[in-house]
Amino acid sequence: MTIDQFIERLYNLRVDTTTRDGDGSPHEKPHKPLLLLAALDLLDKGLATPDRIPWNQDLRDCFKSRFDVVRKLNDANDPALPFRYLASDGFWLPLESDGVTPIRREIRVGSDSNLVFARFVDGTDVLVSIPEVRRRMREALVSRYFPQHAMALLAGKLPTAEPIVPKVAEEEPEYGRSPAFRRKILEIYDHQCAACGLRIRLPLGNEVSFIDAAHLIPFSEARNDHPTNGLALCKNHHWAMDRDLIAPCPDHHWKVASILDSRRSTGEKELLELSGKSVLLPKDPAFHPNEEGLRWRCERVSA
Repeated sequence: MTIDQFIERLYNLRVDTTTRDGDGSPHEKPHKPLLLLAALDLLDKGLATPDRIPWNQDLRDCFKSRFDVVRKLNDANDPALPFRYLASDGFWLPLESDGVTPIRREIRVGSDSNLVFARFVDGTDVLVSIPEVRRRMREALVSRYFPQHAMALLAGKLPTAEPIVPKVAEEEPEYGRSPAFRRKILEIYDHQCAACGLRIRLPLGNEVSFIDAAHLIPFSEARNDHPTNGLALCKNHHWAMDRDLIAPCPDHHWKVASILDSRRSTGEKELLELSGKSVLLPKDPAFHPNEEGLRWRCERVSA
């Protein structure tokens, strides 16, 4: 397994999106990515090895310290289920104390459960043994699932009352704008442009799509690879949005710049016809574009 393949698996954890916040809006459950972050903590501290991630108080404490930072109203502090079900994502195998029998039973906090452990498998064991890969893994998990808590999770500090913007590196790290982000956005939007509805996929070996994954707030500014900071756009509308000629707005309608003139070209006429039309949203409301990113784009287009 390559590092890029490893990162793509991280971006595509099977997480439940049916949990509702206090306002009724859905969100991704944080438990699987948080448990992986906790496992990385133990590896960094020398309290675990890739072939033995123990189900013990150290792991649960590392999980809880991060859970308390990111939890939403209806999230429960329960790392037991992801400890078992991360196996379905191909990361590790949870085993009984004999080191052979896969865990089938419910795991409880108690002396009998402290003997069970998980083993990284399928090449992930080799990768997580490398400190630099663990760093990239941690940063990818935070960028994908918890970008709004980046400073708290990466530096071990609790968030302040004001939002914290991570420091921007001079060179964008490889996990930003990654193939994993693009594939996740295309999957969520079913390869359809959120502006014009274009969908073209060609089965040329690996399927080819003419749709791009666009960040609402650029990754270089926000370090945010969460799907709600993304939008699927055809190349024409991606180009136009990046040049502040069009923008999706918080009311889920398109705004078009006044500089465009339909008399100059059919291209400008087509962009102008987008004004006021609805943004084509993904089916899962948990991945609808976030208001902050929509506002950021909308404010950059001169009406």
